[in-house]
Amino acid sequence: MRIRGFMGQAGLHYIGLLALVVAALGNTVEAQPLKPPYSSEQALRNAAFDGQSESVRSILDKGAKPDARDSDGRTALMTASFNGHMETVRLLLERGSKVGHQDRFGRTALMYAASGPYPETVRLLLDNGADVNRPDTEEGFTALMFAAAEGQSGVIQVLLAHGADTKVTDKDGDTALDFAKKNGHQDAIEELKKASGGK
Repeated sequence: MRIRGFMGQAGLHYIGLLALVVAALGNTVEAQPLKPPYSSEQALRNAAFDGQSESVRSILDKGAKPDARDSDGRTALMTASFNGHMETVRLLLERGSKVGHQDRFGRTALMYAASGPYPETVRLLLDNGADVNRPDTEEGFTALMFAAAEGQSGVIQVLLAHGADTKVTDKDGDTALDFAKKNGHQDAIEELKKASGGK
């Protein structure tokens, strides 16, 4: 089971967004530590982060709210999506988690999933109504930009197939292709060039 640690706002590691991430929080944290007393919602987010679907199911069955947020506005769906836990993401969606919820930076579960090598998780979120072109409220980053900055070419293919717009720019005027170029992700560059007519 693959587990990534959140670093800063969204656990991302690329040059184009690194300054924002480091300035915001700086330190790497795994999931929220479970120090008694802790809420069932906190336990839910931690179980989702680790992909512990049976624990997620049990906590929900005991009455935890599926979209309860942490101090940064993250939900269990976001934490599960960040690590590409398909079964957990599917369970949360079935139990009423809202795919369009945004954290305090305006980031969605789709953006969290798009930063990792999880094209099937991205597809699942899109098939359940995630807005492929929605920007965050902090810097105007889209899911395509997150994927491009991390060189996730498989995710880029899924996003493009679902209508991701390569022409969208962030608050600095950069496109997804710009992020891929800045980080030297050649496969991502080629995918985005094809989608934008070779430019």
